[in-house]
Order: sequence, then C-alpha cells, then structure tokens
Amino acid sequence: MTITVLSPHRDDAAFSIGLTIGIWLDLGHRVAVVNCFTRSEYSPFGDHTMVHANDLRSYVTAMRHKEDVRWSRKYRQPVVLTDLNLRDAPQRLRCGVEEVCCVPVRADDPSIAVVRSKLEKCTTDALLLPLGIGDHVDHLTARMAAKDGWPASLALAFYEDLPYAARAGAAEGIEARVRQAGSDLEPGFAGAAVDPEQAVERKRQLALCYDSQIDSETTGQIARFCERYDGRERLWANRAWRECGLWVAQ
Repeated sequence: MTITVLSPHRDDAAFSIGLTIGIWLDLGHRVAVVNCFTRSEYSPFGDHTMVHANDLRSYVTAMRHKEDVRWSRKYRQPVVLTDLNLRDAPQRLRCGVEEVCCVPVRADDPSIAVVRSKLEKCTTDALLLPLGIGDHVDHLTARMAAKDGWPASLALAFYEDLPYAARAGAAEGIEARVRQAGSDLEPGFAGAAVDPEQAVERKRQLALCYDSQIDSETTGQIARFCERYDGRERLWANRAWRECGLWVAQ
C-alpha cells in the first residue's frame, strides 16, 4: 500500500510517528511524507551565528532539509519526501515564534489551497494527518486543508502531534481534539506491543536527526511518550483504515 503522511514541518512526521513509519516500511508498504511549511528561519539550536540576516531563511531551510534526509535514511526502505515550499507561520502570518500556538487559522490563507491541491493529485491508499494537538497554527492549517472532501472509502487516520502531546495537561485534551476531527475515529496502533526501552531509544535516535530544533529535554519527552502505549504510537482511524490491514486495535 501507499501511505501518505501530511507533516506540517519537516520534523513532525519523525517526532510523532517515526516508529510507526518504520513498521510500515518493514512490511513493504510505501510511505510518502508531504512536508507543508518548509521555508523557515526557526532554528533555536542551530549554528548560524555567522549567517547574514538576509541569508538566514535560505540557510535554515537548507539545513532542515538535510535533517529530513538524514532521518529518512534511518530506515531499511526509503521514505519518499515531498516539500511544498510554503512559508511557516512567522514568515507567512507575520507573527512571533511565541505566538504560533495562539494565532487562529485564516480561512483565506493561500497555503490551504496549495496543500489541498497537492493531496488531490496524490495516488494513495491511506492518508495520515495531524490532530493539531498544541494548537500550532501550521498544524491546524494543514489539517483543515486535508481533512474534508475525501470519500468514506479512503483510509484516513490522525496522529498525536509531538512534542505537544507529551506536555503537561495535553492528554486530557486529546479525545476532545479527536471528536473535532471525526465522529467515527477509534484508537489503535500499527503493530503489537514491543519492548518500551528499545522503542524509546529508537525514537530518541530518530528525533535527534533534528538537533537544530530541540534540546535534550524535549528529545526525551518525545522519545518517552511511546512508553504509555507499550512502545508504540497511537493513531485515531476511520472505519476504512481499520479494515485495510494497517491496524491493531487498542
């Protein structure tokens, strides 16, 4: 099967479902990651002290592309990467980095049409979207662009956005977010339970590919999140997904 994963930024697929993608690739499925907002100046832990301000966006964008390629090579089979070359929220919406989780989605945002058009042209058997936990406007915009208009026969599922889902108090809001995403969604996984210690270490290595984005504390939060699911990453899926062979019920 071809599974398309919508990733708002170049790190979101790896942080949120890096283990799950590995399971699918090992089973012989094709995984295509569509990165939406890839033009960015956000690199809190990157070394760009010698970069001129006029070149910062190009430098950070290229650096984050290299991180994404490094992550994709952590698997036995390749991940297909597609970048939509859209500007991230601080560049697109003229907001501060500290505001990205409180800025509302704009219905007239031209990026919505770009994301929707790309997905409509994709040939896929299953589509995986972010739930939007944490209210990052780029995550919510990507989800809005992709969520509606698909036939009920399309296998559709949502992932729990990390690191936001791992933050204090976030767990209580996950099911409310699920209800917003769809009425027929049920929780489950891509595979059986595994050794949580090994899963945490694997997840840590995947997350560290994006060392310009996260510090050691956040890396640990991302890696340890799978412990609550017996070394797995939880998905919320519609009926078509649950019946297509990609599913282990909770």
